[in-house]
Amino acid sequence: PPPPPSPPQVREGRVKSVSAKTAGELLRSDAGWVLVDVRPPSEVARAAVRGSVRAPLYVPEAFDSLPNLMKHAAWFGMGGWWLGGVHMRPNPDFMGIVRGAVPADAKVIVACQKGLRSLAAAEQLARAGYGELAWINGGLDTAARGDLEVEGGGPDGADDLRYGGIGGMSEVLGMTDVQKERRRAAAGGAGGGAGGGDYPLPKG
Repeated sequence: PPPPPSPPQVREGRVKSVSAKTAGELLRSDAGWVLVDVRPPSEVARAAVRGSVRAPLYVPEAFDSLPNLMKHAAWFGMGGWWLGGVHMRPNPDFMGIVRGAVPADAKVIVACQKGLRSLAAAEQLARAGYGELAWINGGLDTAARGDLEVEGGGPDGADDLRYGGIGGMSEVLGMTDVQKERRRAAAGGAGGGAGGGDYPLPKG
């Protein structure tokens, strides 16, 4: 099948689409590139890009009213129990954080876990006057070990940015892709049968 169409921000030249590997090369090039991580603090705490500016585009909704509690309950019922996380709201301080940390003439790479929030953030940065913008297509979930310098990134020094996006019962049961791959690697790369890594294992 043909590849999906590029987002309009990319087609119109406002944002450059880059891979995680290319993003790492740009950051190491001493050409003035800065990475802005727009994930919420809960994801950043699990696995972060070293030296990045942390400016969450969304923050957790408060638990201070019945309407908000209903939003959280709806999130939990629609998959939050399996994937983790809570209901989010737009962060009113997002642009203030970015402006306070990143000069308007800087070259900016925007990143999130899966590439959707960061594309929306890049659009806001473009409207705010940031002229040279790149977006990690597919998000940090596409980063291989070594593409970017990692803080955290899973147990036992795994240095895997995919750990930032796991949670809920899928993590508790060890059913996320990154956990399965790590078990397979620990078992010597066995791909199937007993010890193949595709059975749910509790976190320990």
